[in-house]
Amino acid sequence: MRIVQLSDIHLSKENLVDLRSFYIESLVDDLKKFHEKSPIDIIIFSGDLLDKGGASLGDNPYTVFNNEIIAPITSALNISHDHILFLAGNHDVNRQQIDKRIEFYLAKNLTRESANEELIGMREEFTNTNSRIRQFKEFEKEFHEKNTNYKFSNNESVTIVRVGNLKFGIALINDSWRCSSELKQEEHFIGSNQLFNAKRYFNSNQTDMNIAVFHHPLDAINPAEREEVENILKSQNFDVAFFGHSHRYHADSIWSASGGYLALNGRSAFSQANETSSLFQPGYCILDLNVQEKLFSIHARKFIKNSGFRFDKDTDSLPDGKYDGKLPNKIEYYKLAEVSNNEDKSLPNSYTADVHRIVSLLIGKSIYPNPYVFVRELIQNSVDACNRVRVKQTHSNPKIIIRLNMTENYFEVEDEGDGMSKEIIKNHFSVIGKSISQEFNDSTGNFNLISRFGIGFISTFIAAEKVIVSTKSDEDDQVIFEIQDVFKGFNYITPSESNKKNISGTTIRVYLKREFTVQMAFQHAQSYCRHISNLEIYINGARFQSNESWNTDGCVFEYSDVNDKYELRLGISGNARTIIASNSGFLISHLSHTILPFRFPQIICGEVNFKPKAIDFDVSRSNVIASPKSEAFRKEISIALRKLFRLVLESDAIEIKRAVMNYLHYYLQYYDTNYVQVEQSYSDFYSKKELLSLCSEYTLVKYHGMPVSFLRVIQEIKKLNITNVYINSKFVSSEYELIVSQYLEDMGNLVIENNTINVQFWDGSQPVSLSSVLQLLCSEHGMVLTEISEVNGYLIDDMKMDKNQFPDQLRRHISLIESRLGISIEVGKFNKTTKPSVNNGSQYFLNFGHETFDSLISKEENIQDDLFQIYLLGLLGLKMDYQ
Repeated sequence: MRIVQLSDIHLSKENLVDLRSFYIESLVDDLKKFHEKSPIDIIIFSGDLLDKGGASLGDNPYTVFNNEIIAPITSALNISHDHILFLAGNHDVNRQQIDKRIEFYLAKNLTRESANEELIGMREEFTNTNSRIRQFKEFEKEFHEKNTNYKFSNNESVTIVRVGNLKFGIALINDSWRCSSELKQEEHFIGSNQLFNAKRYFNSNQTDMNIAVFHHPLDAINPAEREEVENILKSQNFDVAFFGHSHRYHADSIWSASGGYLALNGRSAFSQANETSSLFQPGYCILDLNVQEKLFSIHARKFIKNSGFRFDKDTDSLPDGKYDGKLPNKIEYYKLAEVSNNEDKSLPNSYTADVHRIVSLLIGKSIYPNPYVFVRELIQNSVDACNRVRVKQTHSNPKIIIRLNMTENYFEVEDEGDGMSKEIIKNHFSVIGKSISQEFNDSTGNFNLISRFGIGFISTFIAAEKVIVSTKSDEDDQVIFEIQDVFKGFNYITPSESNKKNISGTTIRVYLKREFTVQMAFQHAQSYCRHISNLEIYINGARFQSNESWNTDGCVFEYSDVNDKYELRLGISGNARTIIASNSGFLISHLSHTILPFRFPQIICGEVNFKPKAIDFDVSRSNVIASPKSEAFRKEISIALRKLFRLVLESDAIEIKRAVMNYLHYYLQYYDTNYVQVEQSYSDFYSKKELLSLCSEYTLVKYHGMPVSFLRVIQEIKKLNITNVYINSKFVSSEYELIVSQYLEDMGNLVIENNTINVQFWDGSQPVSLSSVLQLLCSEHGMVLTEISEVNGYLIDDMKMDKNQFPDQLRRHISLIESRLGISIEVGKFNKTTKPSVNNGSQYFLNFGHETFDSLISKEENIQDDLFQIYLLGLLGLKMDYQ
């Protein structure tokens, strides 16, 4: 079976021209090439078909998507709608249909269990909860109405795809019914019963292979539900899971004693054709499945705009843009002994053990979450070994070489470190739970390394068929031995001229089992090797040139600091990134809160590469522990905030400047509340006076229809002897409040619409209220912030027109209605309302500029007196039977 995954196209008015001009033709041509070699059976669009709910594409955005993208593909490949599958992403949500009251309730009360209860009511109906995806679901239902193998629901939809004699079950999981622009991860539940529903349907149809399709990666949903979904995927006969949302390629094989699955996350297929970051440029992938052999092949493709508007191999994601592997399955158990006097076959001969579970029990799931973790162990051990040499020989620069052989399916790491002596091999390497670095610490007492041969090295045998170790230390001659099983002996080999080592160092070659691939091991190696000194990589004998990245690709504003403890490079990005931490060029983690200051902005991304002894870690190697070193670094990295923000504020980058101002607003609003924590983790934070000055100068407010600096507006209105700034904090304003706002603006006043937003920090999101910020700014400048609803009546007397200028008939009937109803009626000019009149309690205003009022006045001589009164009452919205 051949499946194409296209994800996160984000079609909008803004990228439609590029789509038509060059993208869709290039995509279709590339798909045709693969289709001609081996027919494409299914094309999956894994969410975010549109951008922001298709708001820019008119009333029928999915019709546009169908005509512009689906139709050209199906026509060129000569396939029917049955071959096209899609599901909703968070950008396919109609944001106008989100009920804020329901949203507040769900955020506070939804749980893993109640999410499944919500599914029951939403399955066939649209409620206040799932009305946001109604437009998408109606398009999906209409698109597949003639497909008899397609079972539609408002939750998961399932289909059976036949390829020859094989039946493939595909579940399209609705994980976006809960989405909104302000949804937090811990509030994002999808309802795991969707997977059980799909599984029952597949069982009843006796499928040969099952596939689940999501939009969100599992780390984007509530952690508790994520574990449940992972367990279902592993144990309930799902073979493949597709994901989108992250806009970058990633694949992983998930193994466990209960089962496993292939997880595949695709690039954004289109979105931004001009994306400069190689990791996020448009692309897609093709998955070939061999059911009989349980094998798979992945072709990664990337759009090359600047070299012929074409698709080519995505070598950033995979070597040569392709890799082959075996689909994950249940992990087998091993006998711990072969000899027994047992003659009854119904009784066991010995204990059996799951080697993988032993490793996970000894080490912990958080440390070794996947079978390719041995790659991390081997490279980290070599980095540590080379660092030990650098301590002894301060001018040396030992080399590390990684070799991958696709033909023989082995992964090898060679280093020019200190090697292992016979004593270390005997008392540390071969003893589970002892560490080479512990030996080094014990002997020197002053150097912190984290290499953990023993427990760490045993993880190699999750994926290894056999391992060959060759090592030489300054104390002993070269030793070579082969290990084929954890529970069998070492096979020692006499060194020869071809494999002789003349200097200290270690080479470890891991021959992988058939179901594990060198390509996947290489993908892990790339993620771990950040800036390792003197590193060389060879694939099938050819030198691989990797592009060094500091996680600041696409950042316009950058900051760097290089010293004897670390090299730091940061930037500001509009896309969600992380701050990577590495040690001696080797990855520690993609986000370490221990080294980040309190409330550090999420728009700041980049990487810090610590030098040996500059930071302390826990035994997992993936976390920086709190220590005087980490506390000192927090204060040092904090300096970047002020410098990066200044670069942005002095630039013309409107969108990023707006984001920076949101953070400055937060810092000002909560200055007193956060003072102690800020003082503890920042070395050069803003004073309150500085924040007031920056927010005054760079906060843009709408004045006379143009965005203007708050400070400049204050200076202008003070010249008019105005002492108030007005704000409208209501979510929905009355017509009267609109005309008051208009009047005040016409008189030169500053009127601002309040809003509350969430700003994202690395330690969580926080709300910022514009009214709270303005209250502080107004106080600083001697102004009074006043709510529109509290405006004094005498201030708006000038809104009233002189009624004496109007016909006698109008004045007479106004007086009559006023006296009988106890109300006051005035006439005014209001452009901000389309209504003929507005009122504030008993105060009514006729809209002079409204066409109905103009018509009444111009024709008053031809209208009978009683009829004129009826018309006037109608304009005022009053009952005609008031007599």
